[in-house]
Amino acid sequence: MRLTVIGCGTSQPQPDTPASGLLVESGDTRLLLDCGQGVISRLEQRLDPRRLSGVIVGHLHADHYIDLVGLRYLFPWGERAPALLPVYLPPGGRDHMTTLAAAISERPTFFDDSYDVTDYESHETFTLGELRTRMIPGLHYVPAWGVEVTDPAGRRLVYAGDTGPNDELVRIAQGADLFVCEATLANPAHDDPKRGHLTADEALDIAEAAGVGQTVLVHYASARRAALGEVVDARGLPAVVGVPDLQVTVGAGESGLSALPSSRVEVA
Repeated sequence: MRLTVIGCGTSQPQPDTPASGLLVESGDTRLLLDCGQGVISRLEQRLDPRRLSGVIVGHLHADHYIDLVGLRYLFPWGERAPALLPVYLPPGGRDHMTTLAAAISERPTFFDDSYDVTDYESHETFTLGELRTRMIPGLHYVPAWGVEVTDPAGRRLVYAGDTGPNDELVRIAQGADLFVCEATLANPAHDDPKRGHLTADEALDIAEAAGVGQTVLVHYASARRAALGEVVDARGLPAVVGVPDLQVTVGAGESGLSALPSSRVEVA
């Protein structure tokens, strides 16, 4: 199983990265976790998005799902696609997509003609190709979920999605081979009273408590990349700051990390 970071940005557009989007591959299975703005154009540099085995969206903030619109326009516009793409959304997601179709002046069945949309529930499990997935409830400003992905060999990837400090996430991520976690905040005081995001240190606290094999930090403003790197270096844990095109072979530790040159863009 291999992870590729497609986008690691936030809701604020970043100069060098799309918003949230992770590609997980195992054999012929290609699973996209989240589909924020800019993700599909970046994904097209790697594969035809119509060849995805499925898309899972953790919550319905725009930086995690809005590029489902762009993806839809790759499918036939005026007719039903011969093979529908499985798209898994939070509760109420199907109705949300019908409303979105109206908002962009398309017919009510616009998404249904290309997507097989399913509303999931907390802890629901389903299989896409050779990958088994489970939805993990998070702590965010709206209902939100992360995803646990397990390959045929039993290797586990846990993606936290957007969440505040979360003891349940520590339990679920226990012993995971790879942990992908948001690091949105520079300071917890910048969050709402009801926490919905993490600092890099808080993310690494969860990783350390869960005893994961490797951690990738995502969902941060590009201008903070160097600061996140300093936090990672200071903690001395098996962790890296995620950048577009970073690839991780799950379960291979640091030897499984690789990135294309374009992922090393520095932001002034």
